[in-house]
Amino acid sequence: MPLTIYSRYYGLGIVSIDGVASLAQRPIPALVNYPDSLLHTMAAGETLDQLAFLYYGREDLWWRIADANEARFPLDWPPGKVVTIPPLRVATRTAAR
Repeated sequence: MPLTIYSRYYGLGIVSIDGVASLAQRPIPALVNYPDSLLHTMAAGETLDQLAFLYYGREDLWWRIADANEARFPLDWPPGKVVTIPPLRVATRTAAR
């Protein structure tokens, strides 16, 4: 399946791990504080894909929210945690831009 330009794997090479082809992993980017970022307090049962749909209208951009916050397993964000929501212009940015 071809990757879209919005995929977190777009533009990454293929590596071989134990003889099996796999997509290379993107390094975790440095956290950047954009002045137009929003802060969202997690409620019980909320997930990052729900937040991406709420703020961006696209649930597939959940990983942009994950990358903008401290490293944590995406399904393990407790209620009350304040999450940084990067602006849409950053969430939809590609390496080509």
